[in-house]
Amino acid sequence: MPDNFSKKTRSRIMSSIRSRETKIELNFKELIKGFKFRYQPKIFGKPDFASKRLKTVIFIDSCFWHKCHKHFRKPATNNSYWTSKINRNVERAKEVNKYLKDKGWKIIRFWEHDINENPKRCFNKIKRIYFKE
Repeated sequence: MPDNFSKKTRSRIMSSIRSRETKIELNFKELIKGFKFRYQPKIFGKPDFASKRLKTVIFIDSCFWHKCHKHFRKPATNNSYWTSKINRNVERAKEVNKYLKDKGWKIIRFWEHDINENPKRCFNKIKRIYFKE
């Protein structure tokens, strides 16, 4: 199935997709306000939030870019490009998890849909970790 947009239009659309300060990240930032997690810290793997004191990082994984088992839909066009791109994102996440675990960090990963569907449950998970230590 051919793309519905010209290459120039598709390029403009793709370049407007943000990797930082996304709506879901900013909403989550408000949700955990007061827990002293730093937003977009300079830590290996680029976690969305981190607490050096708790040695805990939080990643918010988008259903599309990280191949959510529940919501991922494979793009209909340019299949080989998207398959390798998204599979590499998944592999990179595993590599980052391993590296950070080996360094003693706790890793929390939330799916985009978890935060959208049940933010209270995500908040409670953070609260348990924060007050446990």
